[in-house]
This record gives sequence, structure tokens and C-alpha cells, in this order.
Amino acid sequence: MTTEFDMSGKVAMVTGASSGFGAHFAKLLSARGAKVVVAARRLDRLESLVADINNSGGEAVAVEMDVTSADSIAAAFDTGEAAFGTITVVANNAGVADIRSALKVDESSWDRMMDTNLKGVWIVAQQAAKRMIAAGVGGAIVNTASILGLRVAFGQSSYCT
Repeated sequence: MTTEFDMSGKVAMVTGASSGFGAHFAKLLSARGAKVVVAARRLDRLESLVADINNSGGEAVAVEMDVTSADSIAAAFDTGEAAFGTITVVANNAGVADIRSALKVDESSWDRMMDTNLKGVWIVAQQAAKRMIAAGVGGAIVNTASILGLRVAFGQSSYCT
């Protein structure tokens, strides 16, 4: 393995890992040597990802996590750290969208997007930082953002906020 982006000995957590970028990030981190804690609401999809990573020579564990719940986030970190040790890399990737006219997005949908895409990112980052500080180690927290924060796309005005 090249030393460029060598993650050997690191423990990484990827939120929103059940599909898309999250699954890709988990595989990439594993391929570079990290032990990976994959987290999402859809545990069944995570099990398949864990099998793929472990069958490719990596080490991964699946944890159910709802980023809208501080208790769920703390429990996921507890489970991940019990498996691999202190999580020092977080790919904070969980996100949801409601693709329809802003005039049709109701308060419940708006709250779901804000709780997931804004508040959830903050709680995960805060939990990770507290644990790294308590363990006396540094690390990295990478928050995924969308290009739609810089421009608008049809039906995604509320998501772009």
C-alpha cells in the first residue's frame, strides 16, 4: 500500500453508509487500511456492505444509527468503539431530500431534512470530537455537503437551504 492516504491503524465511521456515497466512502477507507464502522438506519443494507468489505480483506462492523437521535448516535459510537477502539475518522454523510416544489414541502418534511442534514451532522461531529478529546487523540471529521448549497435545482429548494 502506498503511504499516500494510508489509513492503516485508523478507525473510521461512515454515516449514511447504506447506499451511495456512504457505501463508496466505506469501501475506500477500508481499501486504504482503516477499520470501518458503517452506520445507517437500514441495517439490512449495512450487513451486505460489511460482508463485501470483510470478504475483500478489510474489517468492518455495521451499527444501526438514526442521526436524528442523540441517543442512537451515542449507542452507535459505543458499539463501534467496542469493536475497534476509538473512532478517529468520521465521514459524516447521512442526508435526506424531499424533491418537490418548496410550496408543497410540509413542516414535517422540512423538519426531517433539517434534523438529518443539519442537526444530525452537528450531533455526530460533537459526539466524535468529545470522544477523541477524552481519548487524547486527534482525528478528522469530514462533513459531506451538496453542490446544491451553491446553486438551485428544480424541486430541491428546501434541500438547498
